[in-house]
Amino acid sequence: MNLGHLADIHLGHRQYGLNQREDDMTSTFKTTLQLIMRDDPDAILLPGDLFHSRDLRPKVLEAAEKGLSVVPDDVPVLVSRGNHDENLTPRDVTWLNYLHRRGHIVLLEADLESGPEAATFEPHDPNEPGEDAGFYDIETDSGTVRVFGLQWRGARTDTALEKVAKGIGETAEEHGHPDYTVLLSHFGIEDEVPALGGNVTHAELRDVREVVDYLALGHIHKRYDASGWIYNPGSPEAHSTSEARDDWDHGYYSVNLTQVDDDYDGPGRLAHDVEHNHSRRRPFYTIEFDVTPYESAGELETAFRDHLEDEQGALQRYTDREEFLWGSDRREPMIDLRFEGTLQFDRGSFRVDELADRAETVYHALYVQTNTSRVTTAEIQELLAELADDEVFVDGRLQTAALEQRVFVTIATESEYSDHADEVATLLGDAHRMAQSGESTDDIVDVVSGSRRELFPGATMDVSLDVAEDPFTEGEHTDESTAEQQSAAASGGDAE
Repeated sequence: MNLGHLADIHLGHRQYGLNQREDDMTSTFKTTLQLIMRDDPDAILLPGDLFHSRDLRPKVLEAAEKGLSVVPDDVPVLVSRGNHDENLTPRDVTWLNYLHRRGHIVLLEADLESGPEAATFEPHDPNEPGEDAGFYDIETDSGTVRVFGLQWRGARTDTALEKVAKGIGETAEEHGHPDYTVLLSHFGIEDEVPALGGNVTHAELRDVREVVDYLALGHIHKRYDASGWIYNPGSPEAHSTSEARDDWDHGYYSVNLTQVDDDYDGPGRLAHDVEHNHSRRRPFYTIEFDVTPYESAGELETAFRDHLEDEQGALQRYTDREEFLWGSDRREPMIDLRFEGTLQFDRGSFRVDELADRAETVYHALYVQTNTSRVTTAEIQELLAELADDEVFVDGRLQTAALEQRVFVTIATESEYSDHADEVATLLGDAHRMAQSGESTDDIVDVVSGSRRELFPGATMDVSLDVAEDPFTEGEHTDESTAEQQSAAASGGDAE
């Protein structure tokens, strides 16, 4: 018997505002299902985030139906809800319910409200599918495999798991004991991915382990497995530059079930052999460039062109890897262009957009994402070195406001706003304090836009929020996707 396991498809994610990236999510989903079908699975497991947004455009729903059409009718696609599959508004029906009613998927959810201590699970009825089901039995020559689903619960996952463990046990008493039990769910495990926002510990899974042979997870976009029964495949596509690193595996699992041997310690009577396979996705390639050695913009740009040429061979070898090919053809890469070091000339002459355009042309890239967060200027370093102690220290205490004002003045002087450096520095300080006090982004933008119109009446555009990396959800961004995952773990809000 064979099961396929994939997660975190995020259909509809138009990364960086690119239509092609939205199409990538669709084509990679379909290709991954086709690869899974090579193993002749008895069922496909998909624990959450089939969609990137809860309110779908028709094109995205059509893409889901077309992708699922590659799976034969006799192979159930068993799905649980992830955080991105939730509704933004308090409607009773999600698009997953729609796909369930249409017979494209079987949506599995735990009833956590009916019983005070145990979740209840109703069996799937193909004749009257309803809005969802509690569990699905797969009958094969090897035995009965029972699949349960737990929907996204965020910060309440730990208490939900307690009720689920009891409910699975009670379901076995009522409906018979299966030979193998699977639980689909959508959360991260703190002990396994501490930097990525896990909100469940192994200790909180002990009761679940007593009744579950295979915990099929989604939510964290990096592949990991743990303890011989916990499996998270990683999203088929990378959704940020950090997720595209070589130490992040993306793909799906092929799960083969066999009769148990004497060494098997699971609760069921079947054992699993699990193989991870790479999905076929678009390549991301990182180019790093140190700006420190160059005394002028022209010198830097010449060296940068040479650097791009030097990287050509490495890029070609990278994009020739099997997981990045489309058939036998190379895909246009996404370029993660990272600058670092100390700029020896004014920042206004550091023409990052032109350098990015050059990289896009040389590498035939689909998109070039730039990052200058590790670039500073010689003037600012000199300022920090030259500040007198009595300017920034009073009674031995650092006067951060004075230090910030000097830094903001220096930044403004180097910018296109140098004619009003003092006023711009004051505005930067005001915006900084508003952000520190937790005022909304809209309020900060209004203040900055209004001051900009007063200082520069010829300017025709208001300030817009410019985020360096495509935000995966609301509230993201320090180290691309990881900050959003960390905040979600603390608050129970959106994550992967």
